Amino acid sequence: MTKHIVLIHGTWCHGKVWGDFATKLAAMGLTVHAPSLRYHDLPYEEVAAKVGEVSLTDYADDLVALVESLPEKPLLLGHSLGCLLAQMVAERTEVKGMILMGPAPTADIFALYPSMIRSFIRHFLRWGFWQKPMPPYKEEFFKYCMNVQDSALKEEIFKDLVPESGKVYTQLAFPFADKSRAGYVDFSKIAGPVLVITGSEDKMTVSPIARKTAKNYPGSLLVSITGADHMYESGKFQNQTLAVIRDWLYQKEFI
Repeated sequence: MTKHIVLIHGTWCHGKVWGDFATKLAAMGLTVHAPSLRYHDLPYEEVAAKVGEVSLTDYADDLVALVESLPEKPLLLGHSLGCLLAQMVAERTEVKGMILMGPAPTADIFALYPSMIRSFIRHFLRWGFWQKPMPPYKEEFFKYCMNVQDSALKEEIFKDLVPESGKVYTQLAFPFADKSRAGYVDFSKIAGPVLVITGSEDKMTVSPIARKTAKNYPGSLLVSITGADHMYESGKFQNQTLAVIRDWLYQKEFI
């Protein structure tokens, strides 16, 4: 049994994005930690001024320090970019297991799917994209991330988004050019059970990526939620996502 779980948010977000998703996890008897990635908890303009050249390794360093400060090995729960970071952390320090929701691809996974390209192409068409902050693009966020959600929720979540690191997205999009090889994960170094969740309507990190992620962990469980878009922690599919997680936690005797 474990009592600690670290939630690792995705692109453009911060720790507060988890909202009542975190509250409902806590109601299962877990001690929930919901950090913000480096600088993401600052006001929008401050994030934009500081985040552009932050790397995947910088994010992972901060998360490893948090995990190692806890009184016991935690579970990691990542969403999107947070899934890649969870795997980077688990490669470096011991954890009880991982829950990966709509995982961003590790460097070994093909990621050039049309909807994923369209989600971020505006950033990559900017000169100096590799060091500039990537602002949240409203049209793309609504169309590819929250494509089945209600308009009011889309507006509510979008207003709290902050810029993302251009360096991180360069490392994601062009891992072969990254001398640090940050996005390459040695899966053999990661122990513990793995749950991978995908949605049939996820256009920001499509289901084939989740399937390949699950294959990298023998014995992992892959669950596809019919109709779900990329925002598993919010809106229409939150309760179904939590039910999948709760069943897995009971099965693995984490709660």
